[in-house]
This record gives sequence, C-alpha cells and structure tokens, in this order.
Amino acid sequence: MVRKILEEKLISVPEVKQILDTVGARLQKLDKNFDAFQQASSEYANAFAKMTAEAAQKVEKMLMTDYNMDASHAIQMVNIDPSTPQEARVVLEKDLKLKSLPDNELVIMIQKIKDLQA
Repeated sequence: MVRKILEEKLISVPEVKQILDTVGARLQKLDKNFDAFQQASSEYANAFAKMTAEAAQKVEKMLMTDYNMDASHAIQMVNIDPSTPQEARVVLEKDLKLKSLPDNELVIMIQKIKDLQA
C-alpha cells in the first residue's frame, strides 16, 4: 500500500517508541499486527530508548533554549543520554558554538538532563 507523507519532523528514539506503542495498541484492537518494518522499528526503539518521550521533549526544549542548540543536536543528545563530558562531546564536536564548552559546563548540562528525567 502506498502511503502519503503528511509531515516530516525530527524526533528522538523515545518519541518513536511512544508513537509505535500507540500504533501497536490500535492495531491490537483491530486484531492486526505490525508489518516487518514496524516490528523491527519497535524492537529497536524498545531497546534503545533511554528515557520517556515526555522527558525527551523536556530535555530537547531545555537544550535548545538554555544552550541555543539546534534541534538535530538536541535530539542526538537525547538519543545517547550522555553520562560523561566525552560522550556529550561526540555530539557537540560539529557544533561550532558548543564544541568548545569546558568539561565543567558539560557536567552541568548532563546533570540538567538527568534532573529532567526524574
């Protein structure tokens, strides 16, 4: 079946998991199952989502407002959920504004991310 794309939007893995959980619940009510692509995507999202979709949206918003981070970098930060400055640098190395943040600032950023997940 050909599907029409209605909208394109960058979303994090936790948000993908939430969407697929909702779709899966609707399909179950209709006695249907995921197709192979949906099933693989659901398994991936369940394995790699490191926070809830609500927390992911809060973290994205905080990173974009407090650090003036673009959406794609904020989403990558959500997806990897860094616990060390070195992990955060992997995402930020291509951001000209943020790649030079000192480690103590990155530690504060990581702590803010953890606080929003609580």
